[in-house]
Amino acid sequence: MASLGQTTLPPGEELRTIIVTGASSGIGAYCARALKAEGWEVFATARKPEDIAALEADGIEAFYLDYREPGSIETLVASVLERTDGRLDALFNNGAYAQPGAVEDLPVAALREQFEANVFGWHDLTRRVVPVMRRQGHGRLVHCSSILGLAPLPFRGAYSASKHAIEGLMLCMHQELQGS
Repeated sequence: MASLGQTTLPPGEELRTIIVTGASSGIGAYCARALKAEGWEVFATARKPEDIAALEADGIEAFYLDYREPGSIETLVASVLERTDGRLDALFNNGAYAQPGAVEDLPVAALREQFEANVFGWHDLTRRVVPVMRRQGHGRLVHCSSILGLAPLPFRGAYSASKHAIEGLMLCMHQELQGS
């Protein structure tokens, strides 16, 4: 299995493909552009039209993705697989948002929305690409969580809880996928 650290393609190897979520700013934006510069075929995601346009201006194929909208996840995966003849080498799950506030003041709906975006959406996207990677015999899943998934901070309870959940979920998935 190729790692994201390998940047040169052996002779005869096809262009490597990756979905990078949360590419509107920060780590996701940097990774999308760096991987593109290293020769990867990058499919980046963002929520805002102006962020999608900025990625496209840099020659990166960009898609709308809101983890809270299962339809956008389904459309993303179908569109990428159509463009790559059913192949995907890597997924970089990075997109998220933070709902600030004291835990006691957070409405249940706000906590649910935080988990929709930061846990359930990641799970949905990941479970859609694992069969593709298994079928082709290779693939790499990279989940960029947060230090708050290990060490929570006050007034970041919803975000910290969602990142703790994703840490646990993806550690289990890592164990389950060993050797596959």
